Amino acid sequence: MAEALANTIESLRKQKGMSKSSLADFADIERGYVRDIEKGNRKPTVNTIFCICEALQVDPLDFFAAVLNEIRRLENSVK
Repeated sequence: MAEALANTIESLRKQKGMSKSSLADFADIERGYVRDIEKGNRKPTVNTIFCICEALQVDPLDFFAAVLNEIRRLENSVK
């Protein structure tokens, strides 16, 4: 799950043309926290995920659908 969250956040951030610093600024979180989330070293809280979604201008339902798709993709790549 952490890897799927990390991949999804990084992918959406890059699609929006945002740096880790700008995402951190817009989400009102530390840049190091964004870096650690994207590396899979930290698991964001639900509140943080909602702040990230707002900063990325992504509906939380769409975000979680993307995470679910990434989970499935990762599971299929292991098989």
